[in-house]
Amino acid sequence: MIRMDPVTHLSAGAVVYHVVRRRLPAARFLVVFCLFLAILPDADILFFRSDPSFYLRYHRGFSHSILFVLLASPLLGWCYARLTNESSRKKLIALAAGLLSLHIYQDLITSYGTQIFAPFTDARLGMDAVFIIDPLYTGLTLLGLGYLLFRKQHRQIVGLLLLSWILAYPLLCSGLRTVAETQYRQSLMEQNAPYDCLTVTTDALSPLYWKAILVNNGQYALESVRMGERDESTPDFKYRRPSGELLDTLRNAAPFLDTYFWFTAFPFYTETQRPDGGRDLEFGDLRFQSPGPIISSLFSNGRTPFALTVQLNAQGQVQQFVFHRGSKTFAQSLVE
Repeated sequence: MIRMDPVTHLSAGAVVYHVVRRRLPAARFLVVFCLFLAILPDADILFFRSDPSFYLRYHRGFSHSILFVLLASPLLGWCYARLTNESSRKKLIALAAGLLSLHIYQDLITSYGTQIFAPFTDARLGMDAVFIIDPLYTGLTLLGLGYLLFRKQHRQIVGLLLLSWILAYPLLCSGLRTVAETQYRQSLMEQNAPYDCLTVTTDALSPLYWKAILVNNGQYALESVRMGERDESTPDFKYRRPSGELLDTLRNAAPFLDTYFWFTAFPFYTETQRPDGGRDLEFGDLRFQSPGPIISSLFSNGRTPFALTVQLNAQGQVQQFVFHRGSKTFAQSLVE
């Protein structure tokens, strides 16, 4: 569930099909072409299923970039025109560019991070507007598609309304996030609560609920923010933030660890002392933690996505690490 729900992408492709179908009457299998383009950028996951380092660094990488849209759209439009003998190649190229861009937009609105300027920079950008699975966003789109399936009247108008919903809802949520952040900052000010910086991002049931990540003196607090309600509780800074020295030690120990801490936005950890003098460090990323019960119930074993366990010996050297991505694990030993 960490990437935007494929159903959301495919439903957007179906909506675009209903918008353009009258303008391309001779195009055969147009719905297949639209659905293929709507999901195509996520084909990157097929190339590095066995290498978690590549997954962290390159998923939502080049295939989700502006340059990819510029290079792939003419090729895909031309190939489809050749296969179907469609003469409107410019329209097909524009359609390919629009659907690829729509996929990137739907990933950009989440908090995961999308490298839209790859390969020129590996900066991961996100609007923090829509949770990775939003029942309202996807549900209303599917309801509209159900209407189009059984009713033939005004298909293009309904399609345009649905496309407007797909584009406008994230912008509305982004505005509501700003309102929630302003509301929460005001509450913190009234309490004289100490903090160095604050980030408000999506949570399950956004835009009704958001989560606030606060940093203060090397620790994090993770708090729930509800639209329209004032929070009078004091932030609980219970998540330990790794120091720059610890991060440097780990990142220099193995290429995968360097990639992992490049990927994390809000790394936190717990520490357990072992009888032999070594330490076990359990890392996570607060982007994938939630102060609410919904996400916690999905991960009943207490391990959130992209968890990392690092074992240090008594001298502080990395002995081994184990990375957990869903049901898959990746382990490596460094010191005998």
